[in-house]
Amino acid sequence: MTDVSKFRIRCSAISKIMAKPTGKRLVSAGAETFLKQWYIEKVYKRKPDIYSKYMDKGVTMEDNSIDFISDYLNYDGLMKNDEWLENDFIHGTPDVITDDCIIEVKNSWDCFTFPLLETECPKKDYFYQCQGYMHLTGHKKAKLIYVLMDTPEHLIQKEYRYKGDNNPFEYEDFRKKYLFSDVKDEYRIKVFDIDYDQEVINTIEDRVKLCREYLKSIKK
Repeated sequence: MTDVSKFRIRCSAISKIMAKPTGKRLVSAGAETFLKQWYIEKVYKRKPDIYSKYMDKGVTMEDNSIDFISDYLNYDGLMKNDEWLENDFIHGTPDVITDDCIIEVKNSWDCFTFPLLETECPKKDYFYQCQGYMHLTGHKKAKLIYVLMDTPEHLIQKEYRYKGDNNPFEYEDFRKKYLFSDVKDEYRIKVFDIDYDQEVINTIEDRVKLCREYLKSIKK
């Protein structure tokens, strides 16, 4: 049976448990939903199928994105990190680990989802994710980097078919909407610098402890 006392949170899911609980709840309502699914996954040793075009593009273009970042920011050959890191509270795999920071790469689907004009980290999810990775690596700096890469051909074709009769464009004109190599590099990359925050880490660890208590209360 699942040992809920050893529950740890993936860095990419930290935001799921960070909302402050209300009333007599141990964790927030959103955290309860997340933890119930986590428990079911552990009991049955299965995960739900999760797919989106955004994830597909991100996975497909990951290496190209890292190369693009490496060239643009003058890093000496950034490499994808595959090492899984963990401690007693969190676990995860940072995209890139350099000597002085971690880099988390996000591939935008198109120019309208790319945070060109944002001045602060657009999503709290990614802020917490970077905090977790910094804590695991011991780094005090993180770079959350959005890139706008050409969309893989198979995804453009799939999107075109999905539009069906509602699509007023011929394929070649439609295709151009998802290709960005003609755009200046400065408009295809956005860097958000994030500093390590020990108070945030303390709160994450407190939330994990409460999650363990909640899981004990629902365990069958």
